[in-house]
Amino acid sequence: MQRGFTLLEVLVALVIFALLSLAAQGIFQGVMRNNTVMKTKMTRLNELSFAMQRLEDDFSHALARAPRENGDSHPAPFTGGDGVLASSEDGVTFTRSGWINPDARLRRSELQRMGWRLQGAELERLTWLYPDSLPGTQPQQTVLLKTVRHFRVRYYGDGKWHPRWKVEKQIPQAVEVTLELADYGTITRRFLLPGERQ
Repeated sequence: MQRGFTLLEVLVALVIFALLSLAAQGIFQGVMRNNTVMKTKMTRLNELSFAMQRLEDDFSHALARAPRENGDSHPAPFTGGDGVLASSEDGVTFTRSGWINPDARLRRSELQRMGWRLQGAELERLTWLYPDSLPGTQPQQTVLLKTVRHFRVRYYGDGKWHPRWKVEKQIPQAVEVTLELADYGTITRRFLLPGERQ
């Protein structure tokens, strides 16, 4: 004698299957949300790490070479302080070495004039094609970090920290960069400049 399922048994099985499906869907959506959050955080950490690496690379190649603007020598080889480069907070500009030019194939020096500034909530790295500016020359602007609330730079020289640096024929011994980010709070890094490493 064959015996089939009753209507009640079929309904109970459907309810159990539906509950299991809802639970699995909830878990799947949770995993997808966590994956999206993790990717966002990893992207942000990579941006922060890259910006810090660029800062370290630039400061570690700084030179005591004053740029010439429109044919006139600039008195300070390293200029930093509030409003430098039209920054909304601190800004800094200097000449660095180590800009790779294999076999001098490119029509430029291995020296590079550059700067850092805060524009709105974006930390920008500015680079000029030549270490001495020609009239009307504009730097290339690269945004390296977003949602930056504050950008502060201090300069170490003569045994103390200075909020500005405009000393002629001399670069600071060290630079301290403080970033306040909307998501990670305050981050401070200090960089030794050339000639001061032991």
